[in-house]
Amino acid sequence: MGDLDAADRELTAALGMAMPLEYPGVLGTLSALRLAQGRTGEALTVAEDAVARCATMGGCGMFRGAFVRLVHAEALHAIGAHDAAHHAIAGARTRLLAIADRIADRQYRTSFLESVPENARTLGLADAWLGAGDERDAHIDSSD
Repeated sequence: MGDLDAADRELTAALGMAMPLEYPGVLGTLSALRLAQGRTGEALTVAEDAVARCATMGGCGMFRGAFVRLVHAEALHAIGAHDAAHHAIAGARTRLLAIADRIADRQYRTSFLESVPENARTLGLADAWLGAGDERDAHIDSSD
């Protein structure tokens, strides 16, 4: 709702209560908040912590891995590390498309890629930064 100070307070409380599997997702949200506050260096530090925790645990709770990878790419881009951001968003897109390929039902696969906000944003940024938008369409149309 635009109250970044209140969001900061709530995230601080959430970090204190988060279970280990949920912690990277909360860090991802904190990184997004830092980006909204214009605190790009802090956003990247927090995003890198979130990505590292997801990697160490082999995943994140409540399917937050895609969001963590997205905010990491956005933080890299915000500090001007465009090559690293492009690499990060390419990896995030590859991971999403690999998951989509395992969804047999075409409507569910399309919904996964287009209706889940962080997935749609990941694909949109990948298209904008890297091109190759047809790659997503091939994954939506596959496995029918």
